[in-house]
Amino acid sequence: MAQKYVSVYERVNHSKRNSIIVVIGFILFFAAIFSLIGLFYGQSVYYGDYYDLISTVLIGAGLGISISLIISIVSYRRSGKILAKAANAVEVKREDNPYLYELVDAIAAGAQIKPPKVYIIETGEMNAFASGSGGSNSMVAVTRGLLNGLNREELEGVIAHEVAHLKNEDIKFVSLAAALAATLLMILHFFGRGMYFSGRGRRSNSNRSRGGGGNAVIALVVMVASIIAIVLGPLIVRAMQSAVSKQREFLADASGAAIIGYPLGLASALEKIDKHNRRYLSQHATAFSNQSVHALCISRPFTKKVSRLFSTHPPVEERIERLRSM
Repeated sequence: MAQKYVSVYERVNHSKRNSIIVVIGFILFFAAIFSLIGLFYGQSVYYGDYYDLISTVLIGAGLGISISLIISIVSYRRSGKILAKAANAVEVKREDNPYLYELVDAIAAGAQIKPPKVYIIETGEMNAFASGSGGSNSMVAVTRGLLNGLNREELEGVIAHEVAHLKNEDIKFVSLAAALAATLLMILHFFGRGMYFSGRGRRSNSNRSRGGGGNAVIALVVMVASIIAIVLGPLIVRAMQSAVSKQREFLADASGAAIIGYPLGLASALEKIDKHNRRYLSQHATAFSNQSVHALCISRPFTKKVSRLFSTHPPVEERIERLRSM
């Protein structure tokens, strides 16, 4: 049976729908974690009134949803500046690097979008990423190593890939997922520390607590659930972030090749980037120390193998093979 043709437009819409589902999942995960925090601290003052206990859970859920929505709005509007700062990227003007500026402008014009701002990251590592909500709020950042190590066709392929992210608007969802993931991991970290110190305080004051051991079962259940959340939470966050990111790389590869009409430039660039970074990162720390930026990069900024469930990028060999067969 012949395989049904799926246009790039249909793939973009399908990708957006999936991204919205994952972002909603992040917001619900926020609600669940804050509900658990409310339950954990609420059960310590629970003396049999279920309404008090339920109210702490509902307040926690409402607080979690509110925080996640605030983060979503801020990251949506200011993700370019936030992530550029996280990657130590410096904005350059046209007179500073006319070659790069004109390249970005030309490819953005070919994609029929407003030209993004241009940033450079001073590192020998080869990488690039795009971010922003569109127009003057969008940006494309490349490393000095990328500029020095690629020829014009290869650099065009990389820039087209990043511009394709902006054109497809998937970068908004990846930026949202990155901001929500970073915040959730921080909250889980502090929740874990709070559990540790709270546990010590309860043991030292157990003889002063009211209610005897009446709520011991609830305390045990909540404690076990909290430990499970702290252990599995980071894995769930990484898996959700991975779900947002991987298909977007394939889509941006294909869309970027369509913008400039030459897929082999990006294929060659990916091959060169992978080979260079394996050698470079074995001797130097990555410039992308903030993990919230990793999902946005054209290449994973570390050499360690990661399970496909948690990887934010598909295998580079598969990406190159797809590009060369276009």
